[in-house]
Amino acid sequence: MACTDESSPDLVIKTYPELLHWKLAKEVFLYRYLAGNKHLPVPRVLWHDDSRTIVPLAVLVLTRLDGQILQPLEASLSDDDLFGLYAQMGRTLRHFHDVRMAAFGYLVGGGVKDPHASNDAYMLFQFDKKLREFRQCGGSEALAARMARHVAAGAHLLKASALPVFCHDDFHTGNVLVRHEAGARWQLTGVVDVENAVAGDPLLDIAKTLLYSVGESLPKRNGLLAGYGPIDRPQWQAAVDLYRMYHALEWWDWTASIGGTPPDWLIGEMERVTAVDIR
Repeated sequence: MACTDESSPDLVIKTYPELLHWKLAKEVFLYRYLAGNKHLPVPRVLWHDDSRTIVPLAVLVLTRLDGQILQPLEASLSDDDLFGLYAQMGRTLRHFHDVRMAAFGYLVGGGVKDPHASNDAYMLFQFDKKLREFRQCGGSEALAARMARHVAAGAHLLKASALPVFCHDDFHTGNVLVRHEAGARWQLTGVVDVENAVAGDPLLDIAKTLLYSVGESLPKRNGLLAGYGPIDRPQWQAAVDLYRMYHALEWWDWTASIGGTPPDWLIGEMERVTAVDIR
């Protein structure tokens, strides 16, 4: 909820349901952790309360960033505008990845929960967990077995990330704010929602943006990668594909676990990745 008043700064009030009240502490910790990087257009924490005495929900008050959500605007933008905005997204993602973390793993209030010493240890743990959920939710046993073999064959790709960095892990256009001024190009003005953030391999983040927002669009893909800059890593595109499979698997699991029907294309993405020799 956004609050505006001519006599005071614009604010955003975010509330958390009972089951997710712990995410308040996570977002407070991470927004403050990121505040020292001047290149990151994230909101500032102004106030928070988890006592549930003022209102029966955990509450976070943030500064309101200028701009509008990019996602509903994309269909109306030219290829040049898309390239320019995705290049800005790429640069911003690189700045997120300049933020080092202490260990690999899922981030909560205060740091990494159940830290892993290496990226491969963390991601193999995650793949095992998500494949188990896939089977439990009725996913194809044959596809699960193919994915497990693919992960084993590509485990060497996970070892190439030596240092854990801040990964937004939801860096798609639903969380990106932009603004357009007359006579000027579109500008990225903000990034929100760090509820899903992890400490991990930067390619994990790139893969999710490619899967969730870029799709088959060359202007978007070329812009994102041009803005991000050189990726000095052997077989990085194969690693990105492995992570794309992970994100598709995670999305499928989550949708199925809440009683929804996962989009068919998620299975298509898993099948596409497993059809390639990763050795």
